Amino acid sequence: MDIRFVLLLSILLQFTAAFLALRLIWVTKKRPAWILIAAAISLMTFRRGITLYHAIFWDLPLDRTAELVALGISGLMLVGIAWIAPLFLSLKSSEEELRLNESRLQALWQLSHMTGASLQEISDFALEEGVRLTKSKIGFVGFMNEDETVLNVQSWSKTVMEQCAVVDKPIVYLLETAGLWAEAVRQRQPIIINDYAAPNPNKKGYPEGHIKLQRLLTIPVFDDNRIVAVASVANKQVKYDDADVRQLTLLMNGMWWHIQRQRAEQALTHEIERMHQFQAKLIQTSNDGIIANDRNGNIIIFNDGAERILGYSAEEIIGKLTVHRLYPPKVARKITKMIYDSAYGGPGRLVQYETEVISKAGELIPIELSACLIFEDHRKVATVGFFRDLRERKQLQEKILQSERLAVLGRMAAHVSHEIKNPLMIIGGFARQVRDNLEPDQQKNREKLQIVIEETRQLEDFLAEVGSYAKISEPHKNRGDLNLLIQETCRLLEPGLREGNIKLVLDLDSQLPMAQFDPVHLRRVLLNITKNGIEAMPRGGTLTIASGQQPGRLFVHISDTGKGIPPDVMEKIFTPFFSTKPKGSGLGLTISQQIIAAHQGEIAIETELHKGTRVTIFLRAD
Repeated sequence: MDIRFVLLLSILLQFTAAFLALRLIWVTKKRPAWILIAAAISLMTFRRGITLYHAIFWDLPLDRTAELVALGISGLMLVGIAWIAPLFLSLKSSEEELRLNESRLQALWQLSHMTGASLQEISDFALEEGVRLTKSKIGFVGFMNEDETVLNVQSWSKTVMEQCAVVDKPIVYLLETAGLWAEAVRQRQPIIINDYAAPNPNKKGYPEGHIKLQRLLTIPVFDDNRIVAVASVANKQVKYDDADVRQLTLLMNGMWWHIQRQRAEQALTHEIERMHQFQAKLIQTSNDGIIANDRNGNIIIFNDGAERILGYSAEEIIGKLTVHRLYPPKVARKITKMIYDSAYGGPGRLVQYETEVISKAGELIPIELSACLIFEDHRKVATVGFFRDLRERKQLQEKILQSERLAVLGRMAAHVSHEIKNPLMIIGGFARQVRDNLEPDQQKNREKLQIVIEETRQLEDFLAEVGSYAKISEPHKNRGDLNLLIQETCRLLEPGLREGNIKLVLDLDSQLPMAQFDPVHLRRVLLNITKNGIEAMPRGGTLTIASGQQPGRLFVHISDTGKGIPPDVMEKIFTPFFSTKPKGSGLGLTISQQIIAAHQGEIAIETELHKGTRVTIFLRAD
């Protein structure tokens, strides 16, 4: 072999090694090191070139052994550099993969912080990151319907928005008519097409104005076994590979996980808000009063039931009054001690304790109270009280007690009337006989007998009234005109009205409907009440009788201008045998109350001292 050829080959090998060294600058980014190595090899190449020049043009002899050794060294140098280059290329690929992973993790971290973002903002961000990570030009993200037959495109990449003429077209695609991107759904795996121009039977073409595709990568996003989304990127400068599939899949899975977490959080927030609203409505619509106060007694909850019972509005109470103001003196302190005492329902609880509260009008209202302490981190933060208005219960108990008393009195009255009536009649009869047979000079005895006769007659009248009280029967109600009954009753009152110098005023509702009532019983009630009104005006006055209607009931007002009823008398007004009149039986109002109760009605009395009294009879409307 010509030694000069060996020298030329050595030069070519050294030149190639220098070139490869310079290429490793791009791979390793270590510019100074590889420039020095390339420079050293270049100097060796230059030196070998001078030797070759001298051998050709000056005909200098060459040392065959030295040149063969130099050729071997050059070859080994080239092989060494060529051998190390893939290692550096692998390191560069690993670094690129690491960089992409870090970039993807950064994108996922940013996604995790998009807690208040909309679905559009989340999908837009994920798509742009997917396009960037895969070094693509364009892309889209869409969501599948429940049965995986329709894709709703949610986001287009910015490049598509700028260059594509079809992004304003419908963004709903049927799977059965879709092209290559749909293969990812049909095959349920990622699809890579690195030569989009190549013939493919699954191609459906794309609309006019769509960006021309060179390469395509489409991946499905799974939730368990269901495909929930599809992401597609296209037109990468180099071929798509498994690394692109991995990066895009991980990113889109992270997007879906974030969307699911956000939906779960929104659902939880909505449920919490719904439960909060439900609890608030439950508190506000409760018929019972509910009051909560903080550690200092400041009222923080005051529901509609409390407003109705106490007469305050929530605006007047919350943040303005303490709970102690709602109880009589020292009662609130007593209740607080009882809540802490285990004897009344357990520590921190008070169960069904009867007490009183003070209304806005200053009225003492009987209530049944249950209360409990609210703790947070073992520290008392509030007290909640639930209380029930006992006024109706007390009234019902009083009515039951009154009915029981009346029943006993009725039986007693019947017995007394039966046992006394006959002896009394005998006494009266003999007294009259003795009086009529007295001698003319027995005038004093005659006067005494007359007193006995009159007192006996009064006792007989009383027994008759007692007997009638004992014999009150169930009303025989018929459909009738209440106004007509009032007018008939007033005609019976005319003599007493004239005698007492009392003016009668009738204010009857001409539109008053017919009603069901027992005319005999109801006339008796009207006579009892009007008689009381007349007797309350010994010096004259005005007796007013008015009728009218309210929702579901009729009423009759009987008003006088007398002296009114004192409070101590009002408390006993319906008590049997209680009367302020010297010769009254005390049964008139009691009997009247019984009759109206049998009609499923009620009697209400309003009075003001020195101004008069108004008695109202309420009856059910027909």
